[in-house]
Amino acid sequence: MRRVALPPGVAPVPPPMTLPAFAEVGPRIQAVLAACAVFLYSGAKIQTGSSFAAAELGAVDPLNRALQLLMLGGCGLLALWAGRPAVRIGLRLWPFLLVLALIFASALWSQSMGHTLRRSLALVALVAFVVATGTVLGLPRFFRIFLGVMAVLIAASLAEAGLRPAVGFDTGDYANAIRGVFPQKNVTGVALLFAGLALSFLVLERGRLRWTDAAWLLLLLVMLVLARSTTSLLMTLVVAGVTVLVLWASRGGIWGAVAGLVTVVGLAAGLVIFAGIGMEGFFDLIGKDSSLTGRTFIWDGVWHTIAARPLLGHGYAAFWLENSRNVRSLAERVAWEVPNAHSGYLEVLLQLGWAGMALVGLMGAATLALALRAIWRGQVGLGLWALLVLGLVAIVNRTESLLLNPDFPMLFWLLALVALGGARPRRPQNSSSQGAPGAIDRARRVVRTV
Repeated sequence: MRRVALPPGVAPVPPPMTLPAFAEVGPRIQAVLAACAVFLYSGAKIQTGSSFAAAELGAVDPLNRALQLLMLGGCGLLALWAGRPAVRIGLRLWPFLLVLALIFASALWSQSMGHTLRRSLALVALVAFVVATGTVLGLPRFFRIFLGVMAVLIAASLAEAGLRPAVGFDTGDYANAIRGVFPQKNVTGVALLFAGLALSFLVLERGRLRWTDAAWLLLLLVMLVLARSTTSLLMTLVVAGVTVLVLWASRGGIWGAVAGLVTVVGLAAGLVIFAGIGMEGFFDLIGKDSSLTGRTFIWDGVWHTIAARPLLGHGYAAFWLENSRNVRSLAERVAWEVPNAHSGYLEVLLQLGWAGMALVGLMGAATLALALRAIWRGQVGLGLWALLVLGLVAIVNRTESLLLNPDFPMLFWLLALVALGGARPRRPQNSSSQGAPGAIDRARRVVRTV
């Protein structure tokens, strides 16, 4: 093709930005957005005063709102820029998109349409972030960024405890528990637990352990002890144990058999011990009271409120509002200023009714089916990691109201759906010329044995 000569003094027009340019710039932008997202969804707060101020029900944090808008605008534009790949990633979230549709629809019967629509947009921002991360950044790189930001938050938490004890330590019965840059020690525990899950993903994706993994695990366990977060401490140990088990089992041989046997025996022994000491004995053993720090009294009152609107609830994020008649009635019933239901499941019933709970159940069933399919196809590490995410989300929401919040549990659940949706059957690979069993055959054999 003949090149056309330009008149003197006329500069050539630069070509428009193409996909290679996006491939270079997009990940850098998304990496910055990812660091902001980890801070946002961790629940950390920048406290300028000498102590944590109690937030009013339904109050809006200006920094939180700014970061939500950044996620919505920045990640939304990156997803649109990516085009069809972003659409394919988004379609993997179809179970949550059904839940999100009901959340938006609940504005029609909500006690406060403004609160419902505003908080619904926060979930849209979360979806935009997950789609942009899955399309532009990839999960391994995101989890490395995740751990980097968590290292900064841990260092800041220790600094707060040392320099500003009124901010860095919790209050009341847990005055000796470090909460750091988080508003409450349980929030600290959940953030550290999901840092353990991020570490587990990277270890399983790498396929081997490094000394830095052990250092990270030790740091998380020490912080959980300082935060006096017993439940998160136990679950982090479970995550670490399952991760090591998967690494051993993937190699087959005697270690896989021994690891599987120890796991089965341990679970059986745990059930026997639990059956012997009962619920009250279990809570006494871990230093908790059998009322779960008064939560059972709250749950009785919340069930009474759910019964008033059982099918569709009171509207997403529209119940726990300052000076709400329903909140005052519930507080009088339980003789305590209740900030939330202290149960993700009751929160869903309270806000979206049994219709919302059915869709959340569908999302859980879809995740379970995809995880089992990944395991059968040879992606054992990914499948078991997704099951860990699903299990921990289920356990955490037994006593915390995090199920449909834009926080770490929902973020990891959506990331698990993205990863599972992209899982493909692993082709058998011979490890020697004598025809040793391939990875998928070995994985299936291990799964069947365990």
